[in-house]
Amino acid sequence: MRQTLKKHFINSRGKRTKDKILVIESDDWGAIRIPDLNSQLLLADKELINLKDPFSKYDVLEDEHDFNALFSVLANHQNSEGKNPIVTANMVMANPDFQKIKADNYANYHFEAFLKTYKSYQPHLSTYQKLKQGIQQELIYPQFHAREHLNVPMWLKRLKNKDQRFLEAFNLNCFAIDDLHEENVRGNLMASYDYESSTDLKFIEQSITEGLALFKEEFGFHSKSTIAPCYVWNDEVESIFKAKNVQHFQSSYLRKYNLENQLKHKRQPMYMGKKNNCQQTYAIRNVLFEPTLNKNINWVDKAMESIEIAFFWGKPAIIGTHRINYVGGLSKDNRNNSLCQLDELLYKVIKKWPEIQFLNSEELGKTYNNG
Repeated sequence: MRQTLKKHFINSRGKRTKDKILVIESDDWGAIRIPDLNSQLLLADKELINLKDPFSKYDVLEDEHDFNALFSVLANHQNSEGKNPIVTANMVMANPDFQKIKADNYANYHFEAFLKTYKSYQPHLSTYQKLKQGIQQELIYPQFHAREHLNVPMWLKRLKNKDQRFLEAFNLNCFAIDDLHEENVRGNLMASYDYESSTDLKFIEQSITEGLALFKEEFGFHSKSTIAPCYVWNDEVESIFKAKNVQHFQSSYLRKYNLENQLKHKRQPMYMGKKNNCQQTYAIRNVLFEPTLNKNINWVDKAMESIEIAFFWGKPAIIGTHRINYVGGLSKDNRNNSLCQLDELLYKVIKKWPEIQFLNSEELGKTYNNG
């Protein structure tokens, strides 16, 4: 009952839409996390990761087979107008170039575009071609997540200071380990836009500028929306995106942000259609669909309840569902279980609301900005 009331409260505020709209937003595509099964076992044996954490147990770079499986499910469903559901894939445009960083004695950061990562990790697969095919078929639509899903200044600091845990992980081409430093309130280094100084903020500005340029280079169009890694960003970061003509923020119902030289995060409630000081629009994820994060929840029923509440309040239903649910490099069973539940959810949604409109995040942003 308490969770249901919370859903009503989240949806009660903000701009309404006349149509029943469903948006599926999925983060982390293009990013490395756990390199492979062998590396996972070594990381766990060294107690650098905890396999009770689903991201350490299941999250891995996507491949051609993952896209094939996801697109097969999406293509199996159509609304009354014959349109398929579409996933907004929030892309991480680059990953650390471990070899160059080590050769530079950890003094400077070097990155490689995610396309190069695909070729390096999967030389015999056509992952990028399959992604482009999905875009052409209007089953997936990329938007910008970050240049890398990593707090680079904090990471380099630990490497320069010869932190043995991060050095051991580095030698396995991994940065996504548990961070035991007391000053880090997150427990990891995944929040790209968390920062401690004006120097760090300048690095963030450069990473966003370069990341958006990579996005345009790889996909041929500009990203008009974004989602901050770990939902951590502040007004300065919004201004950086505004200067690059990013008009729309995907968001949780709480924005986490820090002030310079302050270690703890503050939280700011968000609501659908709210505009910030830069006149950018927020759209709030009001449906959670994360089968991998808890195997004991009926995610289909949970999502259906959330969608119904969103429509009751005249809001679009925005599903938050991370890549971890749809990749099988560490567990095909996990991927298949998530896809079976997604298949069931889409069937039930269309059966109950055949007129439902499937939009990507950019289209939703236009609906709010032009409405």
